[in-house]
Amino acid sequence: MESQPALEGETALVAAYELDGRGGGELLSVRGLSEAWADPSRMLWMHLDFRHEDVGRYLNDLAQLDEAAVEALLEEDTRPRVGKFRNGVVSTLRGINLNPGAAPEDLISLRIWIAPNRLITLRRRPLRSVSEVRERIDSGDGALSIPDLLAWLTETLVDKVGDVAHQIDDGLGELEEDQLSDRDIEPDDLSRFRRSLITLRRFMGPQRDCLEQLAHGPDWFDDDTKVSIRESANQLSRYVEDFHAMQERALVLQEHLFSEHNERMNQRMYMLAIVTTVFLPLSFLTGLLGINVGGIPGADNPYGFAIFLAITVVVGGWVMLLLKRKRWW
Repeated sequence: MESQPALEGETALVAAYELDGRGGGELLSVRGLSEAWADPSRMLWMHLDFRHEDVGRYLNDLAQLDEAAVEALLEEDTRPRVGKFRNGVVSTLRGINLNPGAAPEDLISLRIWIAPNRLITLRRRPLRSVSEVRERIDSGDGALSIPDLLAWLTETLVDKVGDVAHQIDDGLGELEEDQLSDRDIEPDDLSRFRRSLITLRRFMGPQRDCLEQLAHGPDWFDDDTKVSIRESANQLSRYVEDFHAMQERALVLQEHLFSEHNERMNQRMYMLAIVTTVFLPLSFLTGLLGINVGGIPGADNPYGFAIFLAITVVVGGWVMLLLKRKRWW
């Protein structure tokens, strides 16, 4: 979980860093951030929670972003995108939700504004990938520049997608082993995997395209940053292909489940049909002899019931033998 800076009251600012160019950085207060932002040569990262009402103060008053850029960063419904504006680039990426009790397919959007020596990120919920990047800065093993920081963020986001891809692959492998071993497969487990794969493919495909666009980013992106983001895009492309393959595997498993279910139903219906066929003539006899009229055979014979039971056994056995000879069962 992302730790909160020591701030007075509720504010949109989650954390702010000034990079030192050697992999480390200083965690800034609100006042320190305001003073540092006035110097364009200082490398600053501002991470915001846009659920708070004062987010506009940071974007409009402090960062002085264009109105169109602010609207792009704060729009409610987002998909992975890259937009170039007068003073920088806006991008929206998605990260895996690793918060306790959350489903991986419940993705978290990370809105990004990047300009020379400036990076602004906005989130609605804590994102583990951002926390890991912050931990690297705190330990002095983080980004050397603002473009490098963006490369670190994209790489960490893609790594989390890879972790989920491996988990789903292992889960499908276990279900396939259960299928080969004739063990029962829970349909809910398969449905959960398919639901995750559908969401991940829906967003990770466009996100791959976004990373490819970022890899051809502004002129002030250094070559190492472009190579790193391009490699993240290639890695995500492989994960998207894996998601497609896993969807096919899940579909095969589902078809197998439907086939087994239909086969069991057919077997049960077949057995019911056999039982009905065997008892049909017996039901006719019992119905015929059960009518309340005079002249019923054996009504006055003390052995009538036993004789009737013998007749039903013979008739039932004869019907079963006939079905057996015709190979109906």
